Amino acid sequence: MGVGILAFYLVVALSALVVFRSSLTTLVSNPAWVRPIVLGPNWNEPFGVMPGFGINILTGLWQATPWDLAIVVSILAIDTSLGALLGSYAGANEGGRVDMVLTFVCDSLGSIPSVFLVVVVFAGAALVAPPRDTLLIFVVLFGVVLWPTTARTVREKARIVVHEPYVESARAAGAGSRHVLLRHVLPNSLEPILAQIPIDVIAVFFVLTVFPWFAAYTAPPPPPPPQVPPLYYVPVLPAFSPLPSPVFPEWGYLLGIGSFQAFTFPSGPIYWWMFLFPLVAIVGFGLGVAFLCDGLARWLRFGL
Repeated sequence: MGVGILAFYLVVALSALVVFRSSLTTLVSNPAWVRPIVLGPNWNEPFGVMPGFGINILTGLWQATPWDLAIVVSILAIDTSLGALLGSYAGANEGGRVDMVLTFVCDSLGSIPSVFLVVVVFAGAALVAPPRDTLLIFVVLFGVVLWPTTARTVREKARIVVHEPYVESARAAGAGSRHVLLRHVLPNSLEPILAQIPIDVIAVFFVLTVFPWFAAYTAPPPPPPPQVPPLYYVPVLPAFSPLPSPVFPEWGYLLGIGSFQAFTFPSGPIYWWMFLFPLVAIVGFGLGVAFLCDGLARWLRFGL
């Protein structure tokens, strides 16, 4: 099931690269929808319309798919590779210098919530970085902030694996430390990573959804025509957003702006489609990752 869900997202991403290759970094906007308009799901726009952006929500989510897959995969690649290598090495050499340094770093960073830490660190870096590099900086920083948690869990597993009979047999047969680490300890210490990956995916999208809220009260909509209530929010990014422009396609960003659009007035109607469909896109991807990781964990544990 996990493979099927993720395969669907991959097909959508590849098709977006073909269809939107000339406008992949800019949401396709219809000027008629930018002004205050309430247009829910219908035959022509099955996911409805989001004013402010002036976009068909289905098209916006389609455009964002390759970007979100690239962001998540890149962050997880940094997180899991550093965590697996350093964690398994530290666990296989318990009490050594690397183990002591790793434990200190993991304990120190573990006392600070990773979501809060990455927002604060990135905010400082983004203020001095060129706008075109902010997304790359965000990906690298997020991966670096997440890896200590992964390394700590892998280390605990490696401490157990290193004393297993098959590892002792490999050593008795003359296998070197590098061979034992790469052939036995590392592969058999990966199960904790599979439990950690879905949690890290949630953290990534939470941060991406939060950034628009920092600019919520700094960009009021322009004065509307007479007797027309301001039914929309003009998308504006804070100075330290990871996205390069206010019209960049990204699921979390669409969800954040859609939340503003949907709850315009406390006593007014709720335009549910503006936040529901971006949320479904994120949750569906998260479920695919969780199902895949759960299946791999069962296969590693039981061979099923």
